[in-house]
Amino acid sequence: MSCLEINPKITIITACLNAAGTIEQTIRSVLDQGYPNLEYIIVDGGSSDGTLDVVEKYRERISTVVSEPDNGIYDAFNKGIKLATGDLIGILNADDLYAPWTLKTVSKVYAEQPNYDVYFGKVVYVNVKNGKRILYALGHPGNLTYRMDQMSPQHPSIFVPKKTYDKCGRYDTRYRIVGDWDYFLGLFLNGARFYSINTVFTAFSASGISSHMSRRHLIENKWVYCKYFNKLEAFGKNAKMYMRYYVKQLMILMKIYDKYVALRDSRAAAYSNVEFSGEYCSADAASVWSDLREDRLRQY
Repeated sequence: MSCLEINPKITIITACLNAAGTIEQTIRSVLDQGYPNLEYIIVDGGSSDGTLDVVEKYRERISTVVSEPDNGIYDAFNKGIKLATGDLIGILNADDLYAPWTLKTVSKVYAEQPNYDVYFGKVVYVNVKNGKRILYALGHPGNLTYRMDQMSPQHPSIFVPKKTYDKCGRYDTRYRIVGDWDYFLGLFLNGARFYSINTVFTAFSASGISSHMSRRHLIENKWVYCKYFNKLEAFGKNAKMYMRYYVKQLMILMKIYDKYVALRDSRAAAYSNVEFSGEYCSADAASVWSDLREDRLRQY
């Protein structure tokens, strides 16, 4: 087996806009992988807050930097995918982090199982409350059909062969929030093969745009349901979605939503066997993993 087969070329894309406070730890989590066949592309939407100054510190180790106005995050993703030359393409948000073993793990799986259309791992969900970091693991679905009906696997844990993008196209830029779900649900319903890797790949920030249910989010979810399901199925799925939304609004009005979230997060953390950590340190990418041993994460 050749070196290229053992270490397939991996392209990582980070799209950003005014992310000066978080992008350095994201960049470090990519570059510190120590992966020998890495292409790293940063697509900036025209930041004005010092993001590009942070990027410039690492410019010699970053393959390509694009900075220009775009038509939303999925347009930025598409620009990166168009520039990518890797066998596998991963997309990491400007406030998310790869685990130290991510690229070595996915490259090994891809080298051994090269005939899948999508590869995905698990994420550790990071929710910062009152200076404390709550961590728990998500992923490894027992029923991928059920998961796809609700949302796709978290996209910072997904790696897509370039040949899949070449064959199936890229993201729909009409979306602002759920374009990744639209894309991967379409692949799934059209018979694409998904490979689930039972390993945590990513620390996923709760601050991302898709992490909070807004009216725009509801509208885009409705578009997806109506696009892929018949009228009766779409009606039922939309009804459940709106019911969940209005229950949340009622809980907010009753001032009990924060208590519910705290209970939900603590139960999820216990289920994942991940304890509450100490103080959150946004300046140090390694701190996210400091309380979590690699062997422990690999068991989730």
